[in-house]
Amino acid sequence: FIEFMFNVFSKGYKIEYKVDGFNILEQRIKRTKGEIDNYYFEIKTNDNLFNFQTHLSINTTEKVINKIAHYKDDYIECILPITKKDTAISDFQCIMGGNYYNYNSIIGQNNELDKFVELYSHYRESFKANDNVIESDSKITVYNNFEDNLYLGLEYYKGVYSLNKKGYTNIGLFEKDIYTKDISTFVGDYYVVADYTKDYGFHKFYLINLLNNKKSVIAADNEISMYSYIQGNVGDSIYLIDITNKLQYEIDLSTKTVIIVGNEKDGIKYYNNGEWNVVSIYDALNTKLLFKTSINTFDEKAYVRVDNVGGKKSGFYYLYEKENNHYKAYRVSKQNINIKTYLFDLDNIDDIKYDFDYIFYKDSTYIKYYSNLTGVKTLAKYDEVSFNKTLKFNFVR
Repeated sequence: FIEFMFNVFSKGYKIEYKVDGFNILEQRIKRTKGEIDNYYFEIKTNDNLFNFQTHLSINTTEKVINKIAHYKDDYIECILPITKKDTAISDFQCIMGGNYYNYNSIIGQNNELDKFVELYSHYRESFKANDNVIESDSKITVYNNFEDNLYLGLEYYKGVYSLNKKGYTNIGLFEKDIYTKDISTFVGDYYVVADYTKDYGFHKFYLINLLNNKKSVIAADNEISMYSYIQGNVGDSIYLIDITNKLQYEIDLSTKTVIIVGNEKDGIKYYNNGEWNVVSIYDALNTKLLFKTSINTFDEKAYVRVDNVGGKKSGFYYLYEKENNHYKAYRVSKQNINIKTYLFDLDNIDDIKYDFDYIFYKDSTYIKYYSNLTGVKTLAKYDEVSFNKTLKFNFVR
């Protein structure tokens, strides 16, 4: 009863305690405006500081950590916090050469560490590789790494594939291949695309619901030129520049309306990392003026891309660093920006999606995701995504 009352009415807390001789700082963020409920832990060993953050519903009172698995040699130190419920909230976190890693990204680099981690393999079942195929043909392969509530939309030349744990559905929209669709995007549960059956101008957008594969239409009063492009999405709205007619449109999925919000005289709306500005439409006519949702520096260091995801007490910074012909992905909890953890390598940073500690991304011919409790998993293989970088995707969870 006490645990129930604590979890129902608590608004969070911050405490310090010891487990197995290690100092633990534990912070619970709950029912805070602009934040996702989460637990944050900092664990101090004799030599290093580790941190863990999870949005899992642990359902216990304060002092969540009950045991700590600890490995240390001359080259590496790793820990795994284990809860009162005898569960793990993440992978082993390791520090080697002054850099932080999740164990799953360095398997095989230290034989003694591998043997030690094997003793705790029952906490790491979800990290095991799974190459089992649900469905496969000459076009697409779907792997058995879909959670029950996970859906994936993947654009192709005549429409969109809708994928889930049962396989995939081919939702065709056009009779001929459309190799570049500047007027298409994913918003929430929907894939949205212009009526590409027209050659010069169109009056409607097709919507495909990825949860049930149903098709609907949003109609525009004015004819919109095919010589248009989407600047970006904010909330339930899509913003489009009609280059021919020098107009900016807002397509609102919540109201199923298409309205003019910018023109040659009054300027257009421009979204730059959380702030709206009004700029000249000519800034968007000669080159694509896409909405900006990332920056290029973090802690006074330059990166190829830096994404700010989530609130100040529950979010992360994702950092991407170029190395040869690929990128290295790192994550920093906003609750301690001094700990930067390497996550994985990828070859494309143009199309990345986030959902708290989940990251969905393209890598070569694959669509993959990363999470704290699975490491990297492959969802689908589609050869065209490596040949045509403009093909878009999105997830629904």
